Amino acid sequence: MRLLIIEDNLKIAQKVANFLKTLNYNVDMANDGESGLNLALGSHYDLIISDYILPKINGQEIVTCLRKNKINTPILMLSVLNTSQDKTTLLETGADDYLVKPFSFSELMARIKALLRRCSEIKPQQLSIADLTLDLSSQEATRCRRQIYLTTKEFGLLKMLMEHPGTTYSKDLITEKVWDDASCHLSNIIETHIRHLRRKVDFKKPFLIQTVTGRGYRINLNS
Repeated sequence: MRLLIIEDNLKIAQKVANFLKTLNYNVDMANDGESGLNLALGSHYDLIISDYILPKINGQEIVTCLRKNKINTPILMLSVLNTSQDKTTLLETGADDYLVKPFSFSELMARIKALLRRCSEIKPQQLSIADLTLDLSSQEATRCRRQIYLTTKEFGLLKMLMEHPGTTYSKDLITEKVWDDASCHLSNIIETHIRHLRRKVDFKKPFLIQTVTGRGYRINLNS
């Protein structure tokens, strides 16, 4: 799983990152709110851990922006502030949990596990973008009442794109999420599957699957 830590205290950020890496989480870090928001908007994360008080953009603004962009990644907010009003404001904005500093690693891990478990329990049975629907149980898609049959890899690729519309996925991240390590040596495998997926899905306008030059692929959020 891939986690993002947004924390301006470098010592705390590094300690938390090192702890999570020992548990086999992939961890990215940002040391100010603006950098953290850009990472969260541009990549997929399974969980975001963010400080409340940050340079440039604070934690509340990060949560508000992500939710407005329909990014529903679980967000655990960290803060030295411990009033009920602070907690209520953040939770109402869209944060999923609130942990007061200082905290123990055992408490942090308990919150992370609870958020990830809650997220897995409420996953929908189907995903919809514009007039495209993906059934997660049958692994079939429909568009304009036309049934679209997908291979296993095409399903995994389309599911990843539709779960986070507007998020751009690099080839490395697609390889990590959809293909196993044994497939990494195959050249142009992702381009080939994207091309096949476009033939099946984008047979009409608006075209949903976009190439972001130099960065990767995404589902068009504004379709």
